[in-house]
Amino acid sequence: MERFKLVVQYDGTEFSGFQIQPEKRTIQGELERVLAFLVGEKVRIYASGRTDTGVSAFAQVCHFDTEKEIDAKKLEVSLNGLLPDDVAVLSVEKVSMDFDSRFTAKKKTYQFRFYVSRYELPLLERSAVRINDYADVKMMNEACKFLIGTYDFSSFVAAKSGKTDFVRTIYDAKIVEIGDGIFAFEVTGNGFLYNMVRIIFGTLLKVAYGKMKPEEMKAVIEAKDRKKAGKTMPAKGLLMKSVVYDD
Repeated sequence: MERFKLVVQYDGTEFSGFQIQPEKRTIQGELERVLAFLVGEKVRIYASGRTDTGVSAFAQVCHFDTEKEIDAKKLEVSLNGLLPDDVAVLSVEKVSMDFDSRFTAKKKTYQFRFYVSRYELPLLERSAVRINDYADVKMMNEACKFLIGTYDFSSFVAAKSGKTDFVRTIYDAKIVEIGDGIFAFEVTGNGFLYNMVRIIFGTLLKVAYGKMKPEEMKAVIEAKDRKKAGKTMPAKGLLMKSVVYDD
């Protein structure tokens, strides 16, 4: 048995998320379909995280096992020749059987992208959320400081679904400018809850518009109450940026 690591980039706009679902187009489904054809056996893809419907990834990390002997570079080329245009495999490499794309990940970084404009801009609308009014980025960054640390983040989870562990560690959180009038809330942590990044950004917008003081972010966290946080922002702004496995 051999294990291979894939780094995958995709535009999630036309997908029903990463995880395979009957009668729906998913990232996992596309990868497993093409891999089965190329490898000659059914394979199961495991990912560092299951992105939701409409969420994209710059560098999603996956792995799969196979009994077949595979040339990693040839597989990379063949995958990109057969996958649809909105999915690309950036690299394929053979790894130790100890590697697990999900459970050995140390840090994950997500971006929530937004732009400030009076009008919808066609080249940005697929991958960012339009903010109508001026957003006070300085105040948003002040609020981000209160997110850093290890806390119960249950104020920022959409549905608890029987979960009992809402403690996560945030290593870094900030607003960065990635283009002229284009920004991103960039956050790095050891893991994230369902819709956590999208809800945190919705809460940061309350700060941006003066509806909440930056230091009140601490009280929202301590409340452990979804009603105290902001709205859940659209999936199209969310991008999985990177996954780190070793320091």
